[in-house]
Amino acid sequence: MIYSYDAEEKVLGYFFNPYEAKEKKIAKLQVIKADDFHIEKHQIIYKAIKLFEVFDPIVLWDKLGKGQYIGNKDIEATDLVELDAVSEQEVESYLEILFDNSQKRALYEFGDYLKSQMINGKDQYETALYAQGVLGSLTSKSKVDKNVDILDKVLSEKPGDVLSTGFKDIDKFVGGYARGMIITIAGDSGHLKTTLALDKAFRMAERNKDINIGIFSKEMLEIDLMKKQIARICGIPISKIYSQEYNKEEVKKKMMNIEAWREDRVKIINPASFAGVADIAKIQMTHRFDVWFLDFIQLLEFAKVASNSSDYNIQIGQNMRSLQSLAISTKSVGVILSQVRKGVELRKVKKPTISDIEWSGLIKQLSSYIFFSYYPGKYYGFDRIKQDDYYLIGEKTRFSENFTYPIKVLPEYGQFEEIESAEERTNRVNNLTSILRDNQQNNFNF
Repeated sequence: MIYSYDAEEKVLGYFFNPYEAKEKKIAKLQVIKADDFHIEKHQIIYKAIKLFEVFDPIVLWDKLGKGQYIGNKDIEATDLVELDAVSEQEVESYLEILFDNSQKRALYEFGDYLKSQMINGKDQYETALYAQGVLGSLTSKSKVDKNVDILDKVLSEKPGDVLSTGFKDIDKFVGGYARGMIITIAGDSGHLKTTLALDKAFRMAERNKDINIGIFSKEMLEIDLMKKQIARICGIPISKIYSQEYNKEEVKKKMMNIEAWREDRVKIINPASFAGVADIAKIQMTHRFDVWFLDFIQLLEFAKVASNSSDYNIQIGQNMRSLQSLAISTKSVGVILSQVRKGVELRKVKKPTISDIEWSGLIKQLSSYIFFSYYPGKYYGFDRIKQDDYYLIGEKTRFSENFTYPIKVLPEYGQFEEIESAEERTNRVNNLTSILRDNQQNNFNF
């Protein structure tokens, strides 16, 4: 096995050098991982240093309960005290050796994994996604780009690298979606997530010329999604489409007038053609959609049977990581729909928060933006809130403040309309805030 015992000891010794600044040591702790060390004893010592942020060997040994914390791991106090206290300058060369050996071990393990996958006939696209993640992690951890290199990356970005969200005012809030991003739209059942996704797909196609969009839905059949498209484009109530009370020739004519639909730039993916992330990857790697929607993540097939809530979190977290790798590797934007936990409707203040995202796992961490599709009339009744009152709530935004954005909606037609009047937008938000505040006060009085 590839490792350097001396280099591992020298790196650990650096942390016990009393002449080096504490803040520099803490910075190193953010770069080095325990599995960069091969010797188990060294891994345990490093984990302890990182856990307690203690840089004195005697104090650390005492923190460890004089060995009780680490059990029977053949570690003595002398293993800490006798480490050479190397300098900041010296440790850099030892870090290069440490990282280089760690990467070589990872490559050997990766080779064994690929061999096993091929022998066992595993899905090639699932293996490719895993490979992308592994290879992406094998960059040198000690190499830091120069400022001019990072500047060149920014200056070389093209307008098409950042896509319009489909809504001009939301573009102003968040600046658009950069390729490689994962966007999550969460909401309760009946709060128009799928309807918003279909509307958003066409809006993005209209505002971003020449991009292609794929819609993956496990919640609705492709024929039902097409009926929703007909309602939106042709202005026919969805109920009349299901009852076939409409002019079919007129519908075909209107649909063919929409360039994004006619040229298949917004494409519905047959739900029968995919079950899990590997199937989505296979389709995405073939068609290379610039934007893809997934409705919704909790319905994706898991790699193994999930027997409890912990398993569900782990499985959804793994799916989320794979979807992020897919977005990065294909330079696309992934828009993922997610359910929220049941019970929001039982609260006095009936408004979801990030903690309500069902089986959240890594959804919250890996999403660049999290929006809530919020149709408050479903909670409070349309006698208190107008039927066309709808809100897109930005709860996690990397580059802007959180916001509540009011939009007019016609649910029967699947149409959303931006409100041009700033005064009307303000009035709608104020009305919603008043209702939420009144219910909160009633809750306190109760």
